[in-house]
Amino acid sequence: MKICVVGAGIVGLSSALRIQEACPKADVNLISEKFSPNTTSDVSGGFWGPHLVDVEKQPAIRTWARETFDYMVTLARSSDAGQTGAQLISGYSMPKEDPWFKDIIFGYRDMTEEELRLFPEAKNGEFFTSVMLDVRSYLPWLLTRFRAIGGTIIKRKVNSWMELADEYDIVVNCCGVYARDLSNDESLQPVRGQLLRVHAPWIKHFVLCEHPQGSSYILPSAFDVVLGGTHEQNDWNENVDEEVRETIRSGCTKLVPSLQGIKSFSDWVGLRPFRPTVRLELETLKTPRKNMLIVHNYGHGGSGVTLHWGCAKEAARLVAKAIQAQITTTNL
Repeated sequence: MKICVVGAGIVGLSSALRIQEACPKADVNLISEKFSPNTTSDVSGGFWGPHLVDVEKQPAIRTWARETFDYMVTLARSSDAGQTGAQLISGYSMPKEDPWFKDIIFGYRDMTEEELRLFPEAKNGEFFTSVMLDVRSYLPWLLTRFRAIGGTIIKRKVNSWMELADEYDIVVNCCGVYARDLSNDESLQPVRGQLLRVHAPWIKHFVLCEHPQGSSYILPSAFDVVLGGTHEQNDWNENVDEEVRETIRSGCTKLVPSLQGIKSFSDWVGLRPFRPTVRLELETLKTPRKNMLIVHNYGHGGSGVTLHWGCAKEAARLVAKAIQAQITTTNL
């Protein structure tokens, strides 16, 4: 069987790797126009925390999120933590939301009065421990693992699924927001995000805050501190907006005054793939020459990191199911 995974962000790479593990006899290719550090995933802060997904509409999100959290915690405690930037991280979230995932994260509790005094405008909030990755380190680490067990890398832009019909038995669609045109999915739209990466090693706790002007977050990763953020719906602009940059700096400095005067920073912009539900399913696409099997794995909103490993496991299960169906049909 020849299988290709299209897209080399965190969803595509993890899917390719888990498919290799689930289907060791298959020939797995990874096709993408862009690889790290030029993918949307590279822009991500790397924090485990569901964002722009609806667990009420799609209960499976709970399973995918828990599987990914457990995997990331294991990674953070392993000898590979230094190569992936995986770490446990504690901090504050305001206002209090009583999130559906509080039974997944560690040590969830209300902020104390003393903690709230650190943030004078906050009336209430939560404290918990989550986990995060340095995605810019994690993606090359995944790619190395994929190659080490026989995976093939192809740098190529795919303009139509028809281009792949004669080359592959199964195609796995991990194209993020760019799946909109490939799969004619008008429910998929970009949610633009802009952030800064700064040198501020004294920051040890994350801070998440929703406020009347929008949202601000401060995420101390293994190698820098991520400041955000924005979520501009249906905005395809991938250029840095200097006015947005100053809004981010102002909002984060208001939360943590010690960030005042930070001069060492870099700008990052990415387009989150938002749709009402994550699309994770097997489709049979009729072509003039044959029926083409496509496993879709896209539409994770702002939760690509949060769901990637659990969704990759399900994508691999669907690929194995498709392989078995083809073998059965051939034998008949």
